[in-house]
Amino acid sequence: MPSPINLPDDVVNYLRHVFSRANLRVTRMMSRMPSTHESALDLSLIEALSNRAAPIRFGSGWLVKIDTHYLGGGRHFGSWEVADVGIIVTFRQAGTLVRSKIGLLQSKRLYPTEQEFEEDRPLDYLIGFGRLHEDDPSFLQVTHPRTFSFAKTSRYKALKVANRQWKTIDEYEARHRIPVHYLLYHPLRIPSTTRVPRSSDRAPRGPLQVGARVVPASSLRIALKDRARGHVPSYGDLEFLLPKPFDSPQYTAGWRLEAFITELLITCEEGYIAQREFDDGLEAVFGRRAAPIAAAFSIAFDSPAE
Repeated sequence: MPSPINLPDDVVNYLRHVFSRANLRVTRMMSRMPSTHESALDLSLIEALSNRAAPIRFGSGWLVKIDTHYLGGGRHFGSWEVADVGIIVTFRQAGTLVRSKIGLLQSKRLYPTEQEFEEDRPLDYLIGFGRLHEDDPSFLQVTHPRTFSFAKTSRYKALKVANRQWKTIDEYEARHRIPVHYLLYHPLRIPSTTRVPRSSDRAPRGPLQVGARVVPASSLRIALKDRARGHVPSYGDLEFLLPKPFDSPQYTAGWRLEAFITELLITCEEGYIAQREFDDGLEAVFGRRAAPIAAAFSIAFDSPAE
């Protein structure tokens, strides 16, 4: 395995701040409206990172550049996607590429107890903007007072053991030796309750205790190996069944997004180191507009010549 990349403290602290703020933003969005679809949460994450597009040169001499790209829609037309969000990390020295890293994130959200499965459908994309013009029954349904609650028994209703997508990810990892991670969206804290319509537009308050977390697909398969096909895991399943290192209170239900990026991905402990500039496994998810990945962001590093 290639040696780990040692980044200076000013670079690490900057990235931890950027991804902590992005995590807080998308988590507050979910806490504000618990029925927000996964695609909207992905878009919010990408938009938060897009605000950091200007390259920065730090006192250590290192340069960091974050770039984003959002496509959307491809996964809703028959593809069983390996990942929703792709991450490309490149390391240069005085402008010359020395290493490339890849991370693949499959997004899933924790559903409030009161909501049945509901995500974007192909029909939503075929209708286009017309879906925003609701008929009277639909309007009354979504504006009727409702309470949404999250508990340890709340479930990731778009995630099912041994379904077609589950097997697609397993087969992709086995074929290409490229790990896939789940990006799990949660509210600020669990348990929690939100009433809609809200009485104020003020952002949900309080510390981020849960938020967006990352779990390797392989760890999830180990945790749920004894569950029947079609089982829909709960937050409690992840809290109590995930193997090491997730049995530690520090990593309950996964790594926080900012920890995954700064402590694991860019240090080369997690993710995939490209064997060449663009190999077959990466082409399958990144290389074509018809590929099922919906969004991507890159983190580019350039260190001084010495």
